[in-house]
Amino acid sequence: MECLALLLFPISKSTQLLMCNGSGFARSLAQGHVVVSDLYSNTQVMTGDVLSGLGSSAAILYYNDTVTYRDGTQEPMDLHVLPMPKTAGADALMTQAGVGLCAYKTTDQKAEAAALFVRWLTESERNLDFVAQTGYMPVRNGAFDAIENYDKFPEPTESYRQLYAALKIMQESYTPLSEPRFEGYYGKVSQLYDGLRQMQQKLPARAAAGESIDTLAEETWALLCAIH
Repeated sequence: MECLALLLFPISKSTQLLMCNGSGFARSLAQGHVVVSDLYSNTQVMTGDVLSGLGSSAAILYYNDTVTYRDGTQEPMDLHVLPMPKTAGADALMTQAGVGLCAYKTTDQKAEAAALFVRWLTESERNLDFVAQTGYMPVRNGAFDAIENYDKFPEPTESYRQLYAALKIMQESYTPLSEPRFEGYYGKVSQLYDGLRQMQQKLPARAAAGESIDTLAEETWALLCAIH
């Protein structure tokens, strides 16, 4: 199979992708170039001679270099990680979210122990070891420079190197967007995913039958605008 471009979407946020690059995302969905997974929206790997997408930088853990078709036949892939795309002429934006650490407020002694643990876990070299095993972003200043010479990546080593090279580019030149914080947000995200899954079953066929891609993209955008 021809080399696929693996577009890096740090945490699956179709809502923010639509808002940042609405036209491009809607057009890609209408043409069947973007797929919203039926099972797990955070890690989506699409196959075919089109661009593929991952829902999270940590999806490096799920890389598979073989496509298995429904009839059982298999075909090797040459996967590559690239920075998140952007609409021509628009600002380069990326979503920012992920795992965090917290501790219950109990005794002063336990609070001190939790602080010591966090300090230990985020020490520069230990933090590099942690992110290299998990696919997450470093939390220390200068860590991206240090990770360029890191030699303890697990397999697939080259995929990890490509991942952090892409993250470094985005860290230096993209503007991060934090996940919204309001009551009912995740319910609205689920509503959007469900709507996109239903639409993607028909849009590519309609496009192949000759319907205007712009019209189909407008229908996709209308779905987002209808979620209040």
